[in-house]
Amino acid sequence: MRSVSIRLDYLGIDALIELIDESHRAVCRTILDDNRQLFEQAPGSTYNHQTWEGGYLDHVIDGMNYARHLFEFDQSFGRPLPFSLSDALLVFFLHDLEKPWRILVDAEGRASNRQGLTTKAQFKKFREQKLAEYGLRLTPEQHNGLTYVEGEHADYSSERRVMNELAAFCHKVDVWCARGWYDYPKPEDDEWTGAGRFRTT
Repeated sequence: MRSVSIRLDYLGIDALIELIDESHRAVCRTILDDNRQLFEQAPGSTYNHQTWEGGYLDHVIDGMNYARHLFEFDQSFGRPLPFSLSDALLVFFLHDLEKPWRILVDAEGRASNRQGLTTKAQFKKFREQKLAEYGLRLTPEQHNGLTYVEGEHADYSSERRVMNELAAFCHKVDVWCARGWYDYPKPEDDEWTGAGRFRTT
């Protein structure tokens, strides 16, 4: 049996973006720089995961770190992965891009969706408008990954493969980080050495 040695380091958002290939890296850096304050304040969801202030960015950072290590582990079996680590990190960085604009938090701390941003179709349209605004062009494979990172839903077919390998990989990262590690990273004493919340309230 082959032994697997995986680096368990935990990187911050700036270092993670550096692992994305150019020219996508430059656009991701601009998106982050232009919206950093908004990203640092937005919750990760209205209820299900990383619901605290800054949880959006914590979810993205935690998932990108998990994707780095999972990619290395999956590669260790010797079976080919028809996408790069850069592709996976790009998709995960972008996969919830609408959330900082979508989720509103009232004075009592209750989160809800902004009117007009309540359906998966509206989320997708908003993300695509943001990508167009920043001039970020995805390959067909990356577009499929971004479209189906949260599953196939109504597009499922028993007669054709809808979700590509990149989408499937990012989907398993997102499912675990949103449903398994929904309250991670911890604000302190996280079991994953180096992990912690980007911003605590």
